[in-house]
Amino acid sequence: MQDRVPDRKPATTGAQVVSAGSARQPLLSRRGLAIVGVLAIAALIAAGYAYWQHETFYPSTDNAQVAANIIQITPVVTGLITDVKVQEYAPVKEGDVLVELNQGPFRATLKRAEIRRDIAQQQASAASGPQAATAKGNAEEADIAVAEANAELGHATIKAPIDGTVGKVRIRPGEVAKAGVPLFPLVDTSTWWVDANFKETDLARIKPGQTAYVWLDSDPSKKLTGKVEAVSKASGSAFSLMPSENATGSWVKVVQRFPVRIALTVQPNDPPLGVGASASVQIDTTTDGAGDGAK
Repeated sequence: MQDRVPDRKPATTGAQVVSAGSARQPLLSRRGLAIVGVLAIAALIAAGYAYWQHETFYPSTDNAQVAANIIQITPVVTGLITDVKVQEYAPVKEGDVLVELNQGPFRATLKRAEIRRDIAQQQASAASGPQAATAKGNAEEADIAVAEANAELGHATIKAPIDGTVGKVRIRPGEVAKAGVPLFPLVDTSTWWVDANFKETDLARIKPGQTAYVWLDSDPSKKLTGKVEAVSKASGSAFSLMPSENATGSWVKVVQRFPVRIALTVQPNDPPLGVGASASVQIDTTTDGAGDGAK
């Protein structure tokens, strides 16, 4: 009788277990990477669509500058400058004295006019008959001459016509101010706006009355609010001294930019404004001026 040899199962080594696990890991890694890649692509597509939608309803540009009215302080009469009361870039109020001209010649002219008026009035009172009408006319002309001389004396003191900020001052006492020749600029600080240059592809939705948001480069952390006031009917290049000529056969089509004026609603806590300051603008085209749209 033969002894039965028991069946022996092949021993499973640690190396075989590791090998099987290693075979599954690359498969899982490839699947994981594929899923991550699909999700990333989907996220990019969603982000791109959201950006396109946002830019469609909220067109924006960083090609914008702050603007305000600038008037030139111009003397009405010619005279010697005796005093300059203001400094460069100083704020002034309406009625503040800016420049004083020598009043001596104007006072002398006024005095002579008053003497002539007194004589003319005396002659008019003494005249009778046919000479009365002529004397009365002379007296009236003398009154007008006095009024004109008095006005010229008043013009010798140049005052601020509005509230504003003085610009560059280059005049000094001792110089002659000539009638009609500007002395220095004055920025009107009562009204501010932004001239924003938008691409022509954005103009279809931009209309007057829509709400606009402005960020100044000098303080981008604060947002200013305004309203679209007007949209130009000509591109910025059309206003240049040498407009571009596209009649040749080698021209390259370039998206044009059109100026859009945005009237600012200035609040006490807004950052300081300055003419020519760079800004970024976004327009909410879902508004029509009657109320704000959802953003």
